[in-house]
Amino acid sequence: MDAPDDLVLRPVTPHDVPALTRLLHESYADLAARGLNFTGASQDEVTTANRSLGVGASWVLVDPTGALVGTVTATSPPGRGIKALTGLALEPDRVWLNQLAVHPDVRGRGLATFLWGVVREWSRARGMRSVGLDTAQPAGPLREMYGRWGFVDADVVQWPGKSYRSVVMVHDLRRPRVA
Repeated sequence: MDAPDDLVLRPVTPHDVPALTRLLHESYADLAARGLNFTGASQDEVTTANRSLGVGASWVLVDPTGALVGTVTATSPPGRGIKALTGLALEPDRVWLNQLAVHPDVRGRGLATFLWGVVREWSRARGMRSVGLDTAQPAGPLREMYGRWGFVDADVVQWPGKSYRSVVMVHDLRRPRVA
């Protein structure tokens, strides 16, 4: 899958962790300012490495200056934290979409949709049947974006230490895409 415009899509490397942590902090800052304590808004580099270099795959979008401007992680199987909160994470052949982030300076260019396409195709290539995710219940614009991509609300969970309840959403990869 070719990256849009002048950007390069590539897998995350250990060398990326400091810049990736900054990208996540900057990308989730608006949510944190609303009182939504997403992990990505304040995680340390160890957490970034654990979440981005673990099971599954993670990608970054890099601009011509070498700056990271977007990222996404596909976890397969889903992490044990979400598995403890919802049976939906126990379903076979389900990938979990994590840490989708686009730098505020480049939003509105379709980069999040592009990154979702990368996860979707990666998942299909591995024979997965569906993709799950969880996001803050009060994060209306995020939930609307996921809904446009074909995700549907399927459960509500409470992560320990979070100031909000999370909606678990699922996308069936076997369903034909809507034009």
